Formats: sequence, structure tokens, C-alpha cells
Amino acid sequence: MATPLSNAIDFLKRLGFFDVILSFLFIFTIVFAILEKTKILGIEKDGRPKKNINSMVALTIALFFVAIPRAVVFIQSSLPYAALLLVVIVIYMLLVGSYASGEKEFHFGERKFWGAFMGIIVFVSVAAIFLNSFGWLDPVLDYIVDKWQDTFIISLIFVAFIIGVVYWVYNTPGGTKQGG
Repeated sequence: MATPLSNAIDFLKRLGFFDVILSFLFIFTIVFAILEKTKILGIEKDGRPKKNINSMVALTIALFFVAIPRAVVFIQSSLPYAALLLVVIVIYMLLVGSYASGEKEFHFGERKFWGAFMGIIVFVSVAAIFLNSFGWLDPVLDYIVDKWQDTFIISLIFVAFIIGVVYWVYNTPGGTKQGG
């Protein structure tokens, strides 16, 4: 039995609300926020960003975006996973924060290991979400599984290990940092 709410959602689907309008609003909001924050298109005399120019550029980019059906499908397929990732990150931070010492608040920024760990996990997760949205995740994983003993993959792992060691040594507390 169809309820009024399910009928309304069905109507919105047929109208294109979820396909076009939500994708448009999302891209417009992200682009506008970036333009406002960076002030890349200039500022008014009082120091505020130029809202009229920022909104026109964001509007144009969002309209171009929704004109490409594959881009809209990409947003529709990746955003639910990105939202799920955000929920998992918040739950993880709640759990880690609950085990922190009770005398002061736990901040990821104060602990370089946790910040780096979270950054790596988020980067890999977002990369996997986007690769999956384009249909490239399975071929990449199949290539890595099939060729993991080849020189290229071993070299990548070795280079990542060396970069990690250099980063760890360079940022060890008590060490002297050279340069600027």
C-alpha cells in the first residue's frame, strides 16, 4: 500500500529531483563554498568575498556538471559511500576519544600518529570510493592481486616504505629539523 510520503518520493524521482536537482545543489554548494573560502575571484572593499561573481561561477559549473549524465551518476553512486565513511570515521573518533585520558580532551591534531593514520585511512577509502564509482576498482584490485610479485608493485611498496621511514625519522620528537 502506497503512503502519501512514498507517493511524494516517487513523484520527486519522476521529476528528476534526486538525479538533477540534488546533484546541482551539491556541486553549487561545494564550488561556492570553496570560492568564498579562498577568495580567488577577488574581494570587496570591506574584505568580504565577491558573492555575486562566486555565485555566478558556481552556478555555471553546477549547470555544466548536471549536463553530463555520467558525472551525475558518479555523484549518485559515490555520495552514499562517502556518507557511510563519514559515519564510520565519527564512530571511530568517538571510540578512540572515549579511551583517551579523562583529564583533558583528546585531539587528533595533537597526536601526529593518529592524524597521519586517519589521513591515510580516509585517503585510501575516498580513492576506493571514487575508483568504484567509475568502475575502475575491480580492475585495479585484480591487477594488484595478479601482479603483486612483479617488480613494479614491489617497487611501489618499497618506495612507500622508504617515504614512511623518512617521514617518521624527520618528525620524531626531540630531533632537530634542518632547513626553513
